[in-house]
Amino acid sequence: MQADFRAALVHLCRRVLEPLVSILIRFGVSAGELKAIVDRAYVHAAAEYLDEQGERVTYSRLAVVTGINRSVLPSLLAASREGDFRPRSGTQLHRASRVLSGWYEDRDFQSRAGKPAVLPIMGERRSFQHLVYRYSGGMYFQTVLSELERMGAVKRVDDESVRAVRRTLTAGGANAESVYSAGDVAGDLMATLAHNLVAADNEQLPVRSIVLEADARSLPLYRAQVGRRADTLLEQVESFLQTHRTQESHRSTPTEPGGSEAPASLPLGAAIFAICRSPARDDSRSEPRRAK
Repeated sequence: MQADFRAALVHLCRRVLEPLVSILIRFGVSAGELKAIVDRAYVHAAAEYLDEQGERVTYSRLAVVTGINRSVLPSLLAASREGDFRPRSGTQLHRASRVLSGWYEDRDFQSRAGKPAVLPIMGERRSFQHLVYRYSGGMYFQTVLSELERMGAVKRVDDESVRAVRRTLTAGGANAESVYSAGDVAGDLMATLAHNLVAADNEQLPVRSIVLEADARSLPLYRAQVGRRADTLLEQVESFLQTHRTQESHRSTPTEPGGSEAPASLPLGAAIFAICRSPARDDSRSEPRRAK
């Protein structure tokens, strides 16, 4: 492997691991625990790689590919790849977020003071049911209400009315739901980047980013502007995907030339995130920190 390519891989690892490790240290996950997670991921990824290459998946081959001691491979391979992973519904969460945004921004659902009004749960006009109808893309209002209550973003005033607690799904800071959500988004982004590293030009998935120096005082306005535009773009993406959903009558897998089966459907989506990096540090002017 060329030295410059290996250096690029090291750079990739550092940029991915440094923020992740910072999170893990903050919440008490040790290096040993992370290594156990990495070992399991390595073994399962290596098994998939060998299978894709048409090779037999054996402990000896896995040991060569991963560098992990052969004696521990059986337990790692037998362990579930995802462990206690809980799948999240990105579309459901996004639609619930749109309902909250509408509640805070649409005058039809605000009080005279311009704040989210207490709404009756059911009703044709100025109700939570109508709010969901307007902003969720046709989801059942009880499903959205249950999700928002579970997230703590909405509370019942009584049996027949509800009020908004906050305009975001999570309260900010760390909680289980925000960590699950962060994991999903980070995993999808890395999967897209991994795809693009090996895909042909005409099979690349769009990844765009830009970072410029800006006045720090503009951050609140930037946060609000990007958030609104992100919601608009995601609504357009969702509309496109809804138009191209696989119909029940077409769920059978057609056969490609050569006899292999082509997937009838696959998950497609988009994610948007704003970037706010820490001020750059000139490593050439600072000595490495030493433990005392």
